[in-house]
Amino acid sequence: MSQLPANTTPEETASPMQSKTPAKRTFEGHKHIISSFVFLHDNDHVVSGSWDGRSCKWNCDTGCLVGNPRKKKGGRILALALSPNGKTIACGREDGSVERWSTDEKKSQGMWAGHSDSVQALSWSPTGGHIASGSDDGTILIREAESGKVEVGPINTNQGYVWSLAYSPLGERIASGGYNSTICVWDSNTGELLVGPIQNLGNTVKSVVWSWDGTKLYCASDKYARVFDSVSSRLIHRFEHEESLVSLALSPKHNLLACVGYRGVAQLWDTESHRPLGKPFCQEDRKRLRCVSFSHDGQCLAYGGNDKKITLWKVQDIAPELTVRAPVSNIARETQPEPPSSSFLNVDATNPSARPGGDEIMDEVRDDPYDNFFAVRLVCSAMQSASADTHTHNLHSPLLPPHHLVLPANAACIIRNWPND
Repeated sequence: MSQLPANTTPEETASPMQSKTPAKRTFEGHKHIISSFVFLHDNDHVVSGSWDGRSCKWNCDTGCLVGNPRKKKGGRILALALSPNGKTIACGREDGSVERWSTDEKKSQGMWAGHSDSVQALSWSPTGGHIASGSDDGTILIREAESGKVEVGPINTNQGYVWSLAYSPLGERIASGGYNSTICVWDSNTGELLVGPIQNLGNTVKSVVWSWDGTKLYCASDKYARVFDSVSSRLIHRFEHEESLVSLALSPKHNLLACVGYRGVAQLWDTESHRPLGKPFCQEDRKRLRCVSFSHDGQCLAYGGNDKKITLWKVQDIAPELTVRAPVSNIARETQPEPPSSSFLNVDATNPSARPGGDEIMDEVRDDPYDNFFAVRLVCSAMQSASADTHTHNLHSPLLPPHHLVLPANAACIIRNWPND
């Protein structure tokens, strides 16, 4: 293993006292631990899931509950995941079931059995065509999102319980974190093990997150947030904390990593400099935090856990020194001459369904408002990994078929000017 640079801890660059910046809002009403939540795409609402078996929708401006809590059979809610188009929530429960419901009307769109134990983790494919679930039975199931039909699996992970799960940005790989302190990366089309197991991570891997370009994997297990090369499994860096971590999140708009965990530890990090940003923004009761997420516009961050509430923060209040990441469309315009009419980069940025030659991306991709943000990254990532991944052409509902993975010769400038995650 290569020599790592000395770890920087929050205490070396900031006062050990927690931030005095007040939280923007708290959402209170659950009767038990909050295990998971998602920001809706409007950036104005949060949906939470709890061990009390209920899901609640909250208004971020008022902190008030929207409508009545939603409760179904199946016991504790352990995982929630929002579809890429922002219209559907998947829910994993204690009885091993997976349910989908509409974010607008909260109507159930189906409940599926298949796991013999609790569903601890869920992840949607980037196109929204598939849902992967990880369970305490040690398996992963990949289902067609509309019908619930199992298309891949069960994948027997040999990880004990599967406690975390994440599709790669292109959807061709799935990372799983296990009870036995390992990470595995799987082919999402075949269930074949591609990378790992990455071992000796100190404790149960409770959170795995891909960098936006798919080249890195972040994980939370013990007091370190580790970063690995997603192909070679080489350890790149460790972010050290005072307490063990439970959940990680990457900002969609900044080079920013959020980490939360035991005794209320909560810290932001710059993913380029590897230095902490701002002071720890912990809760006074220091209860365990189990989930953290950024809003889709990157302006807010929230966490929840054993205190039975969600706390919402303005990112700029926590770390006023952070630098905003430029959108993909701006970088392409500033670094790339006007491409020929046949180039993928000449697509109308206001029409995510448009493609050269007049053909269209399938409906489930057309609904995703973030296609433009990731478009250049996905192309570059696919070109870099195409030779190593023989299954790329078999992607579920591919965003970019192989014959469209062609950039002009000077497109390298886009890669050079894109900030690292």
